Formats: sequence, structure tokens, C-alpha cells
Amino acid sequence: MSEDVDLPTVVSLLDDEYARAILLATSTASLSATELGERLDASLSTVYRRLERLDDAGLVVEGTRPRADGHHDTVYSADLDEFTVSLADGELDCELRRRREDAAGRLARRWEDLKR
Repeated sequence: MSEDVDLPTVVSLLDDEYARAILLATSTASLSATELGERLDASLSTVYRRLERLDDAGLVVEGTRPRADGHHDTVYSADLDEFTVSLADGELDCELRRRREDAAGRLARRWEDLKR
């Protein structure tokens, strides 16, 4: 398994309804915990617990979205591109591939976030 994330941790996260929903929602847009709570119809404590576990596993990245009032929102984006499990010759092999956007991709995503 790549990048020191063990199989039970990833499987546990992907088995969790809220963690999956957070990954799906943040795969298309950077969202705050409040926005995630509204989309998932979940309490903020539930959202923050899942975000912490996803962050610990390196499956989401934290960013900042400026607001017009001069304050900033903490937003989250999925950093999981692909998770594969293969079984061959009596061995289970797992691979985790992250998005790891280049600078142009990050700039484009942030620009889209600012236009929201």
C-alpha cells in the first residue's frame, strides 16, 4: 500500500457512509464543514470527525477560501484519485493514488471556488 496508509484504515473509511459522501462531494468542489453538513444532512460534529479521519489518512486536503467580508473559510477537497485492490497468487495488493494537482490545477480550482 502506498504512502503509509494501511488497508484496514482505508477500507474502514470507504465503508463509512459519511466519509464516502464527503469524498464524493469534495471531489468536485472545495467545501467547508458547514456546507458538507448541509449537503449530507449531518451534524457538524459528525462531519468534523470524518474530516479528521480522512485528513489523517491523507484522503482530503485542507485549503482556505477568502470571503468578501475579509474572513476566510476552511475548505476541504478530496485527494483520492484511485484505490485499487488486486488479488493474485495468494496475495492481496492495494494501491492508493492521490490527485496531487499541479500548480495550474490548484489555481484553476481556487479560481472556481472564488467565483462561487
